[in-house]
Amino acid sequence: MTLVRAADVTPQPWANGGGTTRELAWADDGAWRISLAEVAGDGPFSTFAGRHRLLTVVDGPVLDLSVDGESHVVEPARPFAFSGDAAVLASVPEGAVVALNVVVDPMVVSPFVTVLELGRGSALPLAADQAAYVVTGEQRGCLVVGPDEVAGRCAIAVVTLERG
Repeated sequence: MTLVRAADVTPQPWANGGGTTRELAWADDGAWRISLAEVAGDGPFSTFAGRHRLLTVVDGPVLDLSVDGESHVVEPARPFAFSGDAAVLASVPEGAVVALNVVVDPMVVSPFVTVLELGRGSALPLAADQAAYVVTGEQRGCLVVGPDEVAGRCAIAVVTLERG
């Protein structure tokens, strides 16, 4: 089992210094990365030129984003996609949030995030191009990297990275 505990990953400052992130997994060729961002206050997000971003709030209340001047309310467990080139301002009106971020080179990888709840006797097999961040349950705060499986009562954010 490939298991990455977020608590064991040293937080790094964002490129713009406005927050911290924990890089949980990445492709050796730079085509994608999966990280957790801690958004404790209002301010701009870093830009990722030429990249595509898929953000999912996995802890905390809503996250308000202004993406190139257009307002969006990002609710927990609802993935939100936007360009890494966009000018993004974040606001945390109800308190700090933690967001699962998938940043990809769109010429190489198409990302998908699906949030699921598994029952006590359930198991979800993960393919080699998948990972699952455990939001609630015994392995809370861990990223399970496929091929593997996630089992038992939990909520997970399944990341699928399709190449091609």
